[in-house]
Amino acid sequence: MKDAILLGIRVLAGGALVVAFSMISDAVKPKMFAGLFSGAPSVATASLLVTGLAMSAAKDQKYADGMVAGAVGLVLFAAGAALAVKHLGAVWGSTIAWLAWALPAFALFWFFLR
Repeated sequence: MKDAILLGIRVLAGGALVVAFSMISDAVKPKMFAGLFSGAPSVATASLLVTGLAMSAAKDQKYADGMVAGAVGLVLFAAGAALAVKHLGAVWGSTIAWLAWALPAFALFWFFLR
């Protein structure tokens, strides 16, 4: 029963946050970031909410720290993709951009979060 309640909270919180972030991203420019702003923050926030309700604060802190490491990687991915795809094409540019996400995210995890 508790799992069903947590799933319901996750569905409601995720849906409400997707709508909220979509409305915010619709109001700002450039529009090409609307999907990124509506998807990633809302899913992360809903996941933290459910984790906080279901588990201890220490475990919630661990997940939040991991999301920060992933966010740093995401920023570097976006910057790397903008440059690499333009100069190297889609396949190689995407590969370089993926590495621009993976290396800092895993380095932050390895040195600070494990």
